[in-house]
Amino acid sequence: ARVGIATGLVMVGDMTGDMTQYIKGLKTRTDQTSGKGRLTSTIIDLAAKRMIVLDHDKKEAQITDMAALADTLAKAGATDISFSITPTAQTRQIAGSTCTVHDMKLAVPMAMGGTPLTMVMSGPQCLVKNGPGQAEYLAFYRAASESGGFLDATQAKTRPAAAKAMTDMYRKMAELGVPFATEMRIGMESTGPMAEMMKKMGNTVTTEVTSVSTAAIDPALFEIPADYKVSKR
Repeated sequence: ARVGIATGLVMVGDMTGDMTQYIKGLKTRTDQTSGKGRLTSTIIDLAAKRMIVLDHDKKEAQITDMAALADTLAKAGATDISFSITPTAQTRQIAGSTCTVHDMKLAVPMAMGGTPLTMVMSGPQCLVKNGPGQAEYLAFYRAASESGGFLDATQAKTRPAAAKAMTDMYRKMAELGVPFATEMRIGMESTGPMAEMMKKMGNTVTTEVTSVSTAAIDPALFEIPADYKVSKR
């Protein structure tokens, strides 16, 4: 399908294992294969307000009611959260498109055992402006941000401010383009006795798109297979 008339967006990324993301309207599905070959899928349906995690090895589906966590997210303190994303002069050619490298930083204050600390996510994000599928990509993340959606159920329950901040971060990035390559350094910052320990609590996640398709997507991809055992959280 031609860009702008596409009925969906499929992005294939290269991680420790493979990841494929499908976007169609207010639904997204992310298939991820771990280094051990285990395949899981995460489906987010904003209209139905639910997140589904499929464990294909066990043939199990776990459903999280997003509406049930909406109040928690709405009350999450976000006044001290800071976010910045700034374009640089650097560009890259990835999967047939030109992306511009942006410097990104997100800082979310929180507490651990009564000790104040800050979760910091930062790193270069290479964004393709007006590229294939940006309209679909932006529409989904904008709707997720405006509806109080989240991308990680565990984080939404344990660190709602961080979950809300990450959803808003993806919307702001989507307004600038589709990320074709990302490097996300995630760590904790603190002062006093915990400072040195916090410096060791971090990791880096990198992704790079290997292909993009705007062909039509089968609606069945966003449904739970009939033979899967379903549980709800």
